[in-house]
Amino acid sequence: MKSVKKLFVPTVYLVAVLSVVGCVFLTIFSINKYLTERERFDYSINGIIDGKVKPVQGEEVKPQVNSIIKPYRGEDVSIGRYFYDFEGEQASQEKSIIFYENTYMQNSGVDYVSEKAFDVVSVLAGKVVSVDVDETLGNIVKIEHDKGIITTYQGIDNVALKVGDNVTQGTVVGTSGKSLVNSNYTTSLHFEVSYKGELVDPENFYSLNIDEL
Repeated sequence: MKSVKKLFVPTVYLVAVLSVVGCVFLTIFSINKYLTERERFDYSINGIIDGKVKPVQGEEVKPQVNSIIKPYRGEDVSIGRYFYDFEGEQASQEKSIIFYENTYMQNSGVDYVSEKAFDVVSVLAGKVVSVDVDETLGNIVKIEHDKGIITTYQGIDNVALKVGDNVTQGTVVGTSGKSLVNSNYTTSLHFEVSYKGELVDPENFYSLNIDEL
């Protein structure tokens, strides 16, 4: 009996010690979890109160790019005739020639075409500087923008702007139409971009950051 008692007493003490140690570790774990969750909660609340979106650590914040958009809205719009590039390949140049009244001319912009009418929109914010009507070219609207950029929307119908109007990017200029020069298309838009007095290919302009010009 004495040997049993001697063995039983240390065992009881050992179990008691392990129980205490386990409780201590459990308490520490619970406190750490609470503090971690509290820190996340405070982080979110502070972000809301400050009115600022705090970036997640390691996430790169990319600056907003001010780029030119395409001058139309519509899924079935395609290019009927390209901008004539004097330094381009012959095959590309052949797709950029206008034939009108037995005369060949280089295309000074891009002709966007479709089987059904589509909205024509301003590619950038700016101010309308002219609204004209030409017997051959149709209605012509010119908008002046920052950085020496002037855009021309030609051969359109339902002109929605007048000289002096201030427009934002995406403002409706009119709808696609028909002109004698583009009479072979059901409906179209002839679009030009002038940068510092020189005509440029609009298709090369869409990817540029206007703020860096």
